[in-house]
Amino acid sequence: MRIYFWLLIIYLNGCSGGLVAQKFVDHTLSNPQAPTSERYQSFTFNGAWCWFSAPRAVYFEGEYKRTYTGWVDNYGDLHVAYYDHQSEEIRSTVIFDNLEIDDHDNPSLLFDEQGRLLVFFNRHMQGVQPLYLIKAHQPESIDSWGEVKELHLNDEALKGLGSMNHTYTNPVKLSAENGRIFLFWRGVDGKPSYSFSDDNGNTWAAGKIFFMPERTYGFRRPYTKVYSDGKSKIHFVLTDGHPRKEKHNSLYYMYYEDGAFHHANGARIKNIGGEPVTPSEADKLYDASLTNEKAWNWDIASDEQGHPVIAYVKFPNDSTHIYCYARWDGLKWRNYDLINAGSWFPDTPAGIDEPEPNYSGGMSIDHEAVNTLYLSVNRDSVFEIEKWVTPDEGRSWMVERLTQGSVKNNIRPFAIRGAKADNPLQVLWMQNTQYYYFAYAGWLKKQMEGGFKNRFFTSIKMGRLAPVTDNPLRQKDIKNVMRRAADWQLANPRLEISPLDWHYGALYTGIRALYELTGEERYLNELFNVGQAHNWRPLDDFFNADRLTVIDNWAWLYGLLDDPDIIEKARWVLDAHLARDYPQLTDVRFIDNPYRLEWWTWCDALFMGPPSFVQMWKVTGETSYLDYMDSQWWKTSDYLYSPSDSLYYRDGRYFEKRSENGKKIFWARGNGWVIAGLARLLTHLPADHPSRKKFEQQYREMAHKLLRIQGEDGLWRVSLHDPAYLDMGESSGSSFFTFALAWGLNNGLIGQEYRPQVEKAWAALCATVNAEGRLGFVQQVAGDPYPFYAHQSHVYATGAFLLAGKQMYELVGQ
Repeated sequence: MRIYFWLLIIYLNGCSGGLVAQKFVDHTLSNPQAPTSERYQSFTFNGAWCWFSAPRAVYFEGEYKRTYTGWVDNYGDLHVAYYDHQSEEIRSTVIFDNLEIDDHDNPSLLFDEQGRLLVFFNRHMQGVQPLYLIKAHQPESIDSWGEVKELHLNDEALKGLGSMNHTYTNPVKLSAENGRIFLFWRGVDGKPSYSFSDDNGNTWAAGKIFFMPERTYGFRRPYTKVYSDGKSKIHFVLTDGHPRKEKHNSLYYMYYEDGAFHHANGARIKNIGGEPVTPSEADKLYDASLTNEKAWNWDIASDEQGHPVIAYVKFPNDSTHIYCYARWDGLKWRNYDLINAGSWFPDTPAGIDEPEPNYSGGMSIDHEAVNTLYLSVNRDSVFEIEKWVTPDEGRSWMVERLTQGSVKNNIRPFAIRGAKADNPLQVLWMQNTQYYYFAYAGWLKKQMEGGFKNRFFTSIKMGRLAPVTDNPLRQKDIKNVMRRAADWQLANPRLEISPLDWHYGALYTGIRALYELTGEERYLNELFNVGQAHNWRPLDDFFNADRLTVIDNWAWLYGLLDDPDIIEKARWVLDAHLARDYPQLTDVRFIDNPYRLEWWTWCDALFMGPPSFVQMWKVTGETSYLDYMDSQWWKTSDYLYSPSDSLYYRDGRYFEKRSENGKKIFWARGNGWVIAGLARLLTHLPADHPSRKKFEQQYREMAHKLLRIQGEDGLWRVSLHDPAYLDMGESSGSSFFTFALAWGLNNGLIGQEYRPQVEKAWAALCATVNAEGRLGFVQQVAGDPYPFYAHQSHVYATGAFLLAGKQMYELVGQ
């Protein structure tokens, strides 16, 4: 019986690559609880990266103290950004528009001797493409850049070997070689390649392959991780190929110094520039043929003695990812199995096998303290970020949870290069809403062209909690809560709704307000990308006022960017409205009107349509847009506005309708749309316009009514004349009211004696924004009062909140 037992154990050990016998290091959890990842600050709400281009984030201290990073967004734009540790501001800029929708394209960063950024990047799937380099004009600045330089570095003499594409960028500058810049990439036939520049990137030597496995199949591509402390050595860890393509995918190490490659023990392998190093010539730090567990390299660093430290993952099977840590101790390699981190993280589309089952959550070594790792580990079905620290070079570990209980996966951490122990920002990572292994896979491309539902949706998170709002009436806190709300909303898209419809149009007005307040380009770029991605064309049923909301934002963008393409189609749409015989044909009845959606028959339309006509007049000077807006507003007003109540009925169906308590039904958000529309059009309507006094009078009537019926908690109820119907503050209508009332204070249309009420409303709204940035207590899409809940949010409500925030910022600054 005992013999049978041990035979069974041996058999099971042979199955699944020895998983049964896996021996993990001892590790101790230091903190039982941690915040969700949603509570951490976002560098961007729309960005992704892979792990084979690096450095992806660098701390640089000169005149400023800043952390720099970059990403590719899901429109294909390439961004570079920094976080300023003193001002706590985030600034970003687009360095390449419409590069490619692919996370493999993220930039790598290098600072020159003057502190100017050199940014390297690549395309991935668009045929034979070069590498790219762009240089900042000024030290520590991302405001001004030179021309993008194409680097065609692959050796044309080798094109018979296969692919001539350039992928992944890893720049290194060595002080021991007079500041020579080395650049490493995946080159001819997928082979690790290098070039160098001795004039700060102006010219480059011809590229050469430096590592060559046996060509057992086409496009056998060893994956390469590179690290240097910038002095004399460059460390490499390489694979045989892609783990999906290899029976055994082992790991190899060597380092470069003084013109030659070396083993970990210092023995010379061969000079650089001659024949490539083969796997048999390098150190094999992990032999997959002995374990039947393929490996993939994640990071490499060096300790205080200059010895290499490596993080990698091995796969007993595709759904078991074992994180490992290896160190050269001066005599031999010591390898440690840390933890089973779970399976792959991508969302596998229904009906297919996972294309990239070896995409782990990820690992990163702190290059300033190599006893520290940042890991993405699957905990309770969600990947979380953890900090692992070893006191004994890998034999045991203390584990600090950085995130816990998150809703979204947290993946591909990157320890910021140059961030010393006292730096409060040590790590960045991707927070994943949706990720298919990369955006332009062949099976996905056709779907991508049809919309956004299959693109990646990822944020770049910072290892610092988002600032809390201690004082909602302090300008700094107002900006912070606005950013938090905007970032959460943009990172949590409503994919069932067209990005061109009114819901998003309302959000864009708020994002625009945030940009006007902060000048932060990532918000402006998002607005631009929405229009550009849809060729600046609104939805087809453009006589419906709901479809006009985006036009206001496009006309505003045209005023900033002076690109006629932005408003060409939008202007045609508005001209179509003018071309109808509207003085005779307008019919604002909702009931028994087959054309009710082509005229402004419901009060919401007064937010959706009129500001677009006013904004188009502002940027074109064509007064016919003002004439149309003026005529149509008052037709709707004459029908739906109740002078005795100083409020609007939502539409004609509510004239005689009463609530369960026998009260008139005046819907909060409907009236919010109207008074917010008044504030928006009055912002630009000329002082001498014939109807301006009339618009101002209606604004005052509504404003004073709203101030009289404001709830004790500062918010308004969904049924304005029947607060007992649901005695709970609703945030979308209240946000529109707060925006309009603060605007009135800022522009002298209501007296300053009402300021405490408006401040109370804003403070109450800020209390509905949770720690993650979600604005709650939002009544969902409706046409009259009905229940809502604390957890409910929506894009239009966030837009209204941001509009209110900008006006409150101006108000408290007076």
